[in-house]
Amino acid sequence: MLRKLLFTLCIVLTTCTLTLAQVGRLQGNVVDKDTGEPIPFANIVLENGGTQVGGASSDFDGNYDINPIPPGTYDLKATFVGYNTFIMKGVVIPANKITFQDVSMSMQSEMLDAVEIVDYKVPLISKDNTSGGATITAEEIAKMPQRSAAAVAASVGGVFSSDGEAGNMRGARDGATYYVDGVRVIGSATVPQSAIDQVEVILSGLPAMYGDATGGIINMTTKGPSRTFGAGIELETSELLDGYGHSRAGINVQGPLIKGKNSETALLGFFLAGEFSYNRDGALSAVGHYAATDEWLDYIKENPVRVSGTGAGTYLNGEYTRMGSMEYLKNSKNTSGWSANFTGNINVRTTETINLTFGGSFNMSKYNSYNLSSAYFNYDKNAVGKDQTWRVYGRFTQRFPTPQESTSLIKNFYYNLQVDYSRYTNEYGDPDHWDNIWDYGYLGKYTIYKSPSYGFADSTIAVTDENGQVHYYNNVWATTSWDYDTLVTFQASEQNPLLANYTSKYYDLYSDPFGHYQNFTDIQLGGGLLNSDAGSAFYGLYSAPGTIQSNYGYGESDKFSVDLNGALTVGNHELKLGFQYEQRSSRSYGVNGYRLWYLMRNLSNFHIQQLDIANPEVVSYDGFVDTIRYYRKYDESSQYQFDKNLREALGLDVNGLDWINIDSYDFNDNTIQYYDKNGVMHTATLQDGFDISMFTPDELTQDGNSYVSYYGYDYQGNKIKEQPTFEDFFTQKDENGNYTRPVGSFKPVYMAGYIQDKFAFKDLIFNVGVRVDRFDANQKVLKDPYILYDYKTVGDLIDANGCIKMDDGTLVDIPDNIGDDFAVYVNKVDERTSIVGYRSGNVWYGEDGREINNPTTLDKGSGISPWLVDPSQQKISTTSFKDYDPQWSVMPRISFSFPISDEALFFAHYDVLTSRPSNIYTNIYTYYYFDQISGAINNPSLKPSQTIDYELGFTQKLTNSSSMTITGYYREIRNMIQLYRYTGAYPKDYTSYSNLDFSTVKGITASYDLRRTKNVRLRASYTLQFSDATGASTSTMASLIAAGVPNLRSTFPMPWDRRHQFNIVLDYRFGEGKDYNGPVTKREKSGKKPINWLQNTGASLTVNGGSGTPYTASENITSPLTSQTNILAGSMYGSRLPWSFRFDLRIDKDINLKVGKKDGEGGRNAYMNIYLQVLNLLDARNIMGVYSATGNPDDDGYLTAPEWQREINTQRDPQAYRDLYSLYVNYAGNYSQPRQIRFGVIFNF
Repeated sequence: MLRKLLFTLCIVLTTCTLTLAQVGRLQGNVVDKDTGEPIPFANIVLENGGTQVGGASSDFDGNYDINPIPPGTYDLKATFVGYNTFIMKGVVIPANKITFQDVSMSMQSEMLDAVEIVDYKVPLISKDNTSGGATITAEEIAKMPQRSAAAVAASVGGVFSSDGEAGNMRGARDGATYYVDGVRVIGSATVPQSAIDQVEVILSGLPAMYGDATGGIINMTTKGPSRTFGAGIELETSELLDGYGHSRAGINVQGPLIKGKNSETALLGFFLAGEFSYNRDGALSAVGHYAATDEWLDYIKENPVRVSGTGAGTYLNGEYTRMGSMEYLKNSKNTSGWSANFTGNINVRTTETINLTFGGSFNMSKYNSYNLSSAYFNYDKNAVGKDQTWRVYGRFTQRFPTPQESTSLIKNFYYNLQVDYSRYTNEYGDPDHWDNIWDYGYLGKYTIYKSPSYGFADSTIAVTDENGQVHYYNNVWATTSWDYDTLVTFQASEQNPLLANYTSKYYDLYSDPFGHYQNFTDIQLGGGLLNSDAGSAFYGLYSAPGTIQSNYGYGESDKFSVDLNGALTVGNHELKLGFQYEQRSSRSYGVNGYRLWYLMRNLSNFHIQQLDIANPEVVSYDGFVDTIRYYRKYDESSQYQFDKNLREALGLDVNGLDWINIDSYDFNDNTIQYYDKNGVMHTATLQDGFDISMFTPDELTQDGNSYVSYYGYDYQGNKIKEQPTFEDFFTQKDENGNYTRPVGSFKPVYMAGYIQDKFAFKDLIFNVGVRVDRFDANQKVLKDPYILYDYKTVGDLIDANGCIKMDDGTLVDIPDNIGDDFAVYVNKVDERTSIVGYRSGNVWYGEDGREINNPTTLDKGSGISPWLVDPSQQKISTTSFKDYDPQWSVMPRISFSFPISDEALFFAHYDVLTSRPSNIYTNIYTYYYFDQISGAINNPSLKPSQTIDYELGFTQKLTNSSSMTITGYYREIRNMIQLYRYTGAYPKDYTSYSNLDFSTVKGITASYDLRRTKNVRLRASYTLQFSDATGASTSTMASLIAAGVPNLRSTFPMPWDRRHQFNIVLDYRFGEGKDYNGPVTKREKSGKKPINWLQNTGASLTVNGGSGTPYTASENITSPLTSQTNILAGSMYGSRLPWSFRFDLRIDKDINLKVGKKDGEGGRNAYMNIYLQVLNLLDARNIMGVYSATGNPDDDGYLTAPEWQREINTQRDPQAYRDLYSLYVNYAGNYSQPRQIRFGVIFNF
């Protein structure tokens, strides 16, 4: 197997395998315009901005073929001796399709050498179209209300959009896979809007070159260089229009860097675009927001607690907030964000047959995250996030064109080699502390005053003196503790002043320390806070002011890809083949800075908690012994490394008995207090402060209670340079003998190869291909997900007579249907006196060999017990794991089109698609602390999901400018991921993921395409779809598993199952010159030109919407504050939201300008566009979500339900509770976004 893998890898790498190079093809016939006779040997050239990207000569029959062509918009130029030059502008070449365009040339007159220029019109019917979806050109995108790739995709029939975004495609659970210039996207897919040349949306019928996708493809192609310099700027804002604070500025520039001898040709050209956007409100709401008034917020910040009235303790003043102390806001507070995007490419034309392209893009963003629980009182602490994505690629294309007169069977070979590298990084943290992790949980300096305590000894105490003589003492006092706290004083810091104020005010409210702040317990019980404590949420709903919302962390994902593909024509067959290789690497690090002070408090002094009873010291007064003193006992085995490092940093004896008060640390001078062995307080200096390196990894993970999480970094957050082995986690130690626990980055490997044959048979055009994917998660997985430790199978235990010998010597016969690889289960792990059952995979058997459904019947009082190799094993080891089994997927792709005539076309396809699994990376810590971890864990053994797609469609030309397409489709999606309860697992049951779910999607899409007819351009589609599955998401089964329900499988509608979906793009526009038909003011008397008021003015309207999506109704009323679970009413996802529609509008006007010399000669044409953009034109409050018991978006029924009135009325302030709760449930996310109005100007020259 290893040799096969290495052989495959060598083939791929030696051919310089993988990224996705996407190309199109142009074919047609060159004829005489008057006679219709073919014109042989005419020169056909494609140019982009004056730079030639491809060309061919027509054959004896006038046929020409240009291949390959990068997707984009080009000018077609045809020349032949004796004929006028023919130029067709704006020819759109989509990826992976053949564009057919005939050329009609006119004879040259004797006196005039003319150039005939025409505009390209995208054909109503494409003979080569077998894919579902659409290709939207730059010309159309420029006039749409929203011009992002996602918004453009949302206008395509079959794409679900709840509020303007591109959501699920054709009922698939997975979202779209994005490509930018042939590079598969990780991180952000955003590119400057001015850079987009075309957006191709592929919903079905994926060519064999596409893989690792079961949803849809959104393929963006950016613009290329030009032979002439040009630039453009765009400014857009919503200021003074809607109050949401949106602004965007863009710039683009293109031109030649090096021109050829012919100044009309650019040998080296470039294109560059950039965009900056800012949004003041990152949580737009149709119902607005509420927050505490400034006066009330200042009051509860200054006075967070009040006296309870019981003589002890405090109440939170925030829990007395009523509606009069809240204010309505149109905008959310402190949720602003900005992003910057850049993209560019350089095209190098080395020869007529070789092209070299380099390109890349960059995205950076910074934002304040919205958090509902913090939006009312704690918005100043909204977490800050930073994201960065960049990608670069290089593409080499070489063509070997065959002369048209050649009779060779093999023609027009070309190949593409593309290499790309991408990186996505993210960083997040508190806005005030960021990477200062020690600030997160620090409230101030706590000085603890301690006194030793003594108790009267009720037995004789023996003391050996220095001479070895034993003395016996009765009726004496003996030390019982060195930790009797008499007083704790507090000095607030500036790190977290609002949280520190809880403790300060608590001290102010109670002047007597007795019972209030003698020790830490008093403080916490009374309502004060210690370092690492957080203020209680108001009624469990709203974070108190100053509460930390996020810890600090960062991550990085890389992708390296290579793609080698080629094509050639063999007779009537166009063959394409390619190899792909992709290596990803992801790493992450996070530290719970807020809880570090709690951890340090627990790790320090842990080894001196006991008294050294074995070494008493006599205390006498005037020769009379009345006290026996016991010092602290030093226990070296229980001393943590952190404690050792801290003592060393403080200059204390590492083996000493000094008691260190972690919470007395003073940031101002780096000092800390400690008590020596005699109970005397001292102060020491921690010169360099605290550092994460003072801990060991095991101290920071603390039996599964992780204070750090990491992979690809070490536990201190440093990037690991060399990938550690799996075994290193269990064996590698530092110089002190502590385990270093290295965890490598996640590096899955994806490889693929494909071959595709496109050919014509009579009137049928076939496209037949097969793709083979190989996915290797490249990580260790459990040998058996039901048993974490080494165990024995029947084959390991059975003797020659078919029996197994138990620990007590009993022989047990094995049933005939039990195989040698079956796991054996016994009555007790360490006393195996009987066999109670067997298991093979997920199938369980009783002791008699009969299959059983419930493995808990095997529990004979000591838990479900497998026959372990080592019954005393308590921690997992390397022997429990194996390598991930690489998953091979064979995916046939078959499609054909059948032109009935020039005006009608049938098409159909059958596809098999797969995509790599999510929820697959599993950190070894998950298993190492398996007993302590709760909740679902990832499954490293998951397999790719699979989609089988069938489609049949018909396109009919209705008029010379319109067509109708009707498509029927059926999809089966298998091996989708769902939560699974491993009942009967050892050492405990747990929840993980498995390839359990399946889905079926049935639908019909009817699309109408009206090309520009007078003033109107229209794209409209209606989709009728039924999308059912056994799980709406990977966690659908969570509530059933929590209720103890078995792993059930039944289908129900998906949350995105919009039964009736409408997508409409309507553009109404006035032309110019002779094409103008709008209102005119004639000025004949003055001799001036008439005024065409609406010349080059138009409006574009997009409509998205349809019937309501499903949700699950419940019979009982619950609340986020109650522990009750919902009782199903009807069936899962058996209820529906109301119908909803969203209208977006853009009104704009083009203005043609001339810049340069005043006389007009030598000037330069310029273009300006002024537009008004209105999103959600009708300001519709479409309902995005409702509460299951009421079906309402703003009321879950809790406040009025009779069964909850007693609980409500026992709250601190019932009216305040009702007011705050009613605001909480009227969640902005249950509604669509509000109307947004933006004004913009575009200037190009």
